[in-house]
Amino acid sequence: MRNLLLKTLKIAAFAYVALLFAAVIFEKSLIFQGKSLPPNFKFQFPGNWAERWYEPAPGVDLHALYFRSDSLSRRGVVLYFHGNRDNLARWGRHAPDFTRSGYDVLMVDYREYGKSSGKISAETDLHADARFVYEQLKKEISEDSLVLYGRSLGSGIATRLASETRPRMLLLETPYFNLPAVAASKFPLLPYAWLSRFTFRSDEWITRVSCPIHLFHGTADGLVPYSHSLRLAAKLGRNPAEILTTIPGGGHKNLAEFPAYQAAVDSCLFAQFRK
Repeated sequence: MRNLLLKTLKIAAFAYVALLFAAVIFEKSLIFQGKSLPPNFKFQFPGNWAERWYEPAPGVDLHALYFRSDSLSRRGVVLYFHGNRDNLARWGRHAPDFTRSGYDVLMVDYREYGKSSGKISAETDLHADARFVYEQLKKEISEDSLVLYGRSLGSGIATRLASETRPRMLLLETPYFNLPAVAASKFPLLPYAWLSRFTFRSDEWITRVSCPIHLFHGTADGLVPYSHSLRLAAKLGRNPAEILTTIPGGGHKNLAEFPAYQAAVDSCLFAQFRK
């Protein structure tokens, strides 16, 4: 009996170590699930838009789409940081969420996504790229007219950028407290806080953001629990009702289907324009 117990413990220990090893080895591929596009890929979006390129570092070319509002007087520009999957062929369809309110939208594919080149070697690569694009936009429009929008993975990128700059507003859709907290909710026995190379500490950065902040989260989010937005609001010492639009029954990928989400985005953008 004792030998059987020892053997079982050894197998369990080996399995746990193997799981830790796999978590480290496959961390990047689990987080970044972009899809490449051929250089000659033709996007099919309605309206007025154009492709752009940014070179934040040697050997790195970031592909972007710039969507123009039909409004005669542009109210500002939304710099949109998308989620961890696919590329701009998918994310571009969300541009009307902002152009209908009179805002232009710039969406950028991360390294290894879409037509963008370059490798993601560290989390700092993404933050440096975001800052570079932001500084380029400032050459076209005043910083006070720039709105940062981060969805899921992009919420951490947008939050850190907002903590280092002075945009008009920071909008976060399905944001996480930090990535180790997301992993802990799925695999509580793994010490991701110690193992992870990609932590995206929104919980630390958000307290240094000086512009208005608004969050959007669904109560049925199965990937990033709704509680993450509540925790971010708590970090700010704010009543969630003041800065969080709660979408009852909203999941991780479908908030745009809810009229309450669309109305809240419009309200945030119009409110900033009136100030």
